Amino acid sequence: MSNIKRKMKSTIYLSFMLVMSVFLIAACSSGNAEDANKDAIKKVLEHEFTGPDEKFMDIMWNPKYRTVVNNKEENKELDKLLEEKYGPYFTDSGLHSFISAFGGTSYQTFAYNADYKINLKDVTIEQNQENPSLYTFIAKVGYKKSGEEEQTANVEGKVSFSAKEEGKIGKFEYGNDDGLSDKLRE
Repeated sequence: MSNIKRKMKSTIYLSFMLVMSVFLIAACSSGNAEDANKDAIKKVLEHEFTGPDEKFMDIMWNPKYRTVVNNKEENKELDKLLEEKYGPYFTDSGLHSFISAFGGTSYQTFAYNADYKINLKDVTIEQNQENPSLYTFIAKVGYKKSGEEEQTANVEGKVSFSAKEEGKIGKFEYGNDDGLSDKLRE
């Protein structure tokens, strides 16, 4: 009788451990996807709010990189650089709309033109509970002109990840930027 009880306890224990392992693996898998999405958002924000990147600005504004094809200006070096910087994080259409809407460089350009330095100080990213592919962020951005004291602004935004391409941003939008774009243009 003792052997039967021992085998039964072992079977129950092993079954319990198997069920717990399945739950643990499932929880870790969803946590890893969420962490990867948050990492992608943070990387994009680091590119946006660290600089200005002198090489990037040279490629963007130097006429030697521009050509006109079929009455349309092109900058293949800039396209290549944008693809290298942002391509790993965006779907093709998401990258195109991000660059079209924000140039992928708005804050960098404003900072460059007004002789500011910008840097990403911190970022808070929250996943939407009702729509797990939607995230909101608040980026704390430092900005400073030479000889002046650094100030900070909070830039808010929303990011939607693609349902078709896992881990790729489909839409990236800025909302309230605490007046940062205006301050950088002064």
